[in-house]
Amino acid sequence: MDLLVVSEVRWGYFRTRKQFLLSRFPAPWRVFFAQPPGAGGDDPWQPRQEGRVTVFTVPFLKPGTTSALYNAVTGTAVGRAAVELSAELYLQRMLSRLEIAPDPVVLASNIYAPTLLSRLRKKLLLYDFTDHPLQFSATPPWARPYLRRTLAQAQGVFVVSEYYRRTLSSETDRPLILLGNGVEMAHFEAPRALPADLAGLPRPRIGYVGLLSHFIDFELLEALRRNRRGGTLVLIGPGTPATDAAVAEFSRREGVAVLGPRPYADVPAYMQGLDVGVIPFRASDPYVQGINPNKVYQYLAAGLPVITTPLLDLAPSPPDLTFAATPAEIEQALTLALAVAPESSRRRSLARPHDWDALAARMVAEIESRLAAA
Repeated sequence: MDLLVVSEVRWGYFRTRKQFLLSRFPAPWRVFFAQPPGAGGDDPWQPRQEGRVTVFTVPFLKPGTTSALYNAVTGTAVGRAAVELSAELYLQRMLSRLEIAPDPVVLASNIYAPTLLSRLRKKLLLYDFTDHPLQFSATPPWARPYLRRTLAQAQGVFVVSEYYRRTLSSETDRPLILLGNGVEMAHFEAPRALPADLAGLPRPRIGYVGLLSHFIDFELLEALRRNRRGGTLVLIGPGTPATDAAVAEFSRREGVAVLGPRPYADVPAYMQGLDVGVIPFRASDPYVQGINPNKVYQYLAAGLPVITTPLLDLAPSPPDLTFAATPAEIEQALTLALAVAPESSRRRSLARPHDWDALAARMVAEIESRLAAA
């Protein structure tokens, strides 16, 4: 059975939910991952194999690029239609070249190819709703109809969070399948050596590991810094243009260590070297309310107590998992987390049901049951 993934992100951008799930599809599934081009030179215009997944680039319509000319062309309906047609013809050639089944199962998360999807022969079309595609600053005003047209074609929608399931239930009549985020338990619970750049930082070490995105709430970070009990507030992860200046200013404050990005292979060691894992996002942001970050499960699998923006997908379980939306709440949660003795096994038990192996098996079972009913 062939699965064609029409993705909005590149396979190699960083390890995403898509990689964790798709790399676990069993035989006899063959997975083909069609991604949009990026700004760098590492695009696989020649298909390449990543484990059991074949990855290749298609010139899908893409908003907010670094090319002013491209953005001007795609700012018009005629220009977008031309780009979409070019992408469709290119994809058809790749399907033939790779000898993909003439009617594969299609899993889409790219809203910018609705016409292509409507004309593509397929057994089944499912949409994977991981992030809200309208949340990004570069999203153009013409994107909303693309989302509606894409969802209208799907025979089912995988949804990453309960918030998005509730939101979409009023926007589409498509079946909604709640399939949350997860964690590689074996990767995060195996004991690791303390990294040298953490070892020299005063404890308690209170850390955020992840993208320093526009979701970060610097008031919450400041509350953590003020109440760190002589320890260190540690930020680990890549920056973004939206937050680079604010992070640089914050890094100059007492008790703050900004370590930059670390490879996925090293992330468990850094998490295990912390005393508390935090996700200090802006709780009032409607898109934050919709996320179900896999950092929650990674922290728990690493044995950490977690303080996070409230989530609909998990019940709070203080002191191991505490919700905080304001500086006062995060201060109280930090006091509680630092007051208790470590209970790594209990925290890992909260993460274990969300292992990627179990989630991938559920996704495959959902697809196969719909194929059997078709």
